[in-house]
Amino acid sequence: MKTIYILVLAVLVVSCTKVEDVNGINDKKVIDAIKAMSKLGTSEYTLSKVLAGEDSQWYTIGSRKIIIQCKAYLITGIDASQIQFTDVNPKEKKIKLTIPPVEILTFNIPPNHIKTISLDVGFFRNKFSSKERQQFETIAESKIKEQIKELNIVAETEKNAKIFLESILRSSGFVSIEIQSSPSKI
Repeated sequence: MKTIYILVLAVLVVSCTKVEDVNGINDKKVIDAIKAMSKLGTSEYTLSKVLAGEDSQWYTIGSRKIIIQCKAYLITGIDASQIQFTDVNPKEKKIKLTIPPVEILTFNIPPNHIKTISLDVGFFRNKFSSKERQQFETIAESKIKEQIKELNIVAETEKNAKIFLESILRSSGFVSIEIQSSPSKI
C-alpha cells in the first residue's frame, strides 16, 4: 500500500510541475524525479496454491494426508534508481532509456491465509507437527513463485512500467521516447 502512495505522489509531483528551461525541457530535473521514485511497483497480484502431502511409509501402520491452501500477495516492479538514460536530447525532445529487470518488491503470505483444507491421520499415526506444516508452507511458497513465470507477470510488469514512464516523460515535454527492457532475473 505504501508503494501505491509513493507512485501517486511521484505522478503528481512530475505532472504538476512542468520542468522547462531556456531550451524547452529541463531533462536533469525529470531524470532526478524519476530516479527519486526508487522502487516503482507497477503490478499487484493475489496468487493461490493448493498443496497436497502424504506420509505413508512401508514401516508405519496407517497414513497421514494433508491438503493446504496458501494465498500470497505480491507486488512486482522495477528499481527506478537503476534506470539507464542512454540518449537524452531535450532540444529535439528525444529520450532513450533502459529499465532494469523486473523484481518482486513485496511477497507476503499472511498466516491467516494458510488454511488446512483436509487432514486425514490414521489411528496409529501422529498428527503433522508444526515443523512439518512449516515445510509444506515453504514448498507452497516456492510453488507460488514458480507460478510467476507461468502467468506472464514479468511481461505485464514491464508493460505497466513502460506505460507509466512514457506518461511521465510525455507530460514533461518529451515527444520521441524509446524504452528498452533488461532481461528479467525472475
